Amino acid sequence: MAALLIGGCLLGPCFPALARAQQSHPFSINVEPSYFGGTFGTAHTIRVYEMPLSLEYHRARLRLRLEIPYIALQGAGLLNGGSVIQTSGHPVWRTGLGDIWATAGYRVLDTSGLRPSIRPYVKIKIPTASRSSGLGTGQPDVEFGGRFEWNISGRLLPYARAGYRMAGRVRGLKLQNTLTFEAGASLVVPCQGYVTALFLDNGTPQRGAGAFEQLIAAYTVRLSPALDFQTYLTRGLTSNSPKFGAGMGFTEKF
Repeated sequence: MAALLIGGCLLGPCFPALARAQQSHPFSINVEPSYFGGTFGTAHTIRVYEMPLSLEYHRARLRLRLEIPYIALQGAGLLNGGSVIQTSGHPVWRTGLGDIWATAGYRVLDTSGLRPSIRPYVKIKIPTASRSSGLGTGQPDVEFGGRFEWNISGRLLPYARAGYRMAGRVRGLKLQNTLTFEAGASLVVPCQGYVTALFLDNGTPQRGAGAFEQLIAAYTVRLSPALDFQTYLTRGLTSNSPKFGAGMGFTEKF
């Protein structure tokens, strides 16, 4: 469910370690089924299942990404930009196409020593999810921000991202613009693998609700020069975050 609840990681593969070694493979496709569950600040359990399809083009300094998720949702909540919005309603099952996210980033500065590489980005939500089914707000969102990456001795890869998301207004939902932030690092391990730890903060997208914060741990292994496998676990840090989440999937580069 990287697209939905780890929505900050949209300028490259969901964790920065996967962005390496793409020089001879400008295109990639990723499929990563995932599950998230918790109360999300409500009085009952909400379960979210997602099957996201991600397409990416990465050449030189430019990176373009398109995420197309299919979602199954149980619970009286509404999905929006990586967060669950509290609503009144019945906790019934709903399925369908989620919101499509299109992202573009351009690296304006390369990493050197302690200086990070800098990649400004813009991310646009295309509101393809059904508002009546609670799979989206029916309104577009726009986020601007920057990504920062370091490379320490080729083994430790710290990473940070900060953005400002402007939410499309929906009557009765009290949505608001919010700051988003994430920071973490990937460590190269034997057998062409990476271990990643990440903190994610989607801010407070709904007035009167709490913040949406998570800790994420991931393992990525390169099965071949063009194929990666990734699995991750996440734990929410606030009552509005998922209590538990997990996902796994494959990235094919070509």
